[in-house]
Amino acid sequence: MNEFEKKINALRIQFRNERVSIQIDANRTIGRLNTAIGQVKTPEAREALREEKHRVYEATRQAMKDNRLCYRLQLDLLEDQHTRHLERHPSKRRIRSILATLCRSAEADGIDSLSILIGKNRTAKISFD
Repeated sequence: MNEFEKKINALRIQFRNERVSIQIDANRTIGRLNTAIGQVKTPEAREALREEKHRVYEATRQAMKDNRLCYRLQLDLLEDQHTRHLERHPSKRRIRSILATLCRSAEADGIDSLSILIGKNRTAKISFD
């Protein structure tokens, strides 16, 4: 598992734990409100407790939505960072693939070597056998 996979996995675990924590807190609060609704006799107090319960439901939904949005944004940032890393540090497989493409292109044009300009004053000559 490479560095980015470890970061993504840790991010997934962190946000899963946060979602579980949000849900546990909401369930605990709603359970207490349900108990209070069952014990209160006056209709006005019951209605106020039901409104509070509805507010807790909405707050929970909003917290879950914000959590999911934050997770997606951080995941997208990590994926962009990983993509930039791969562009700057290509794998050996990617380098072989690029060279194979160059080789096929050179063979199609009937060329047995290519000169490639690297940087300002550096060139590389690739010969195909």
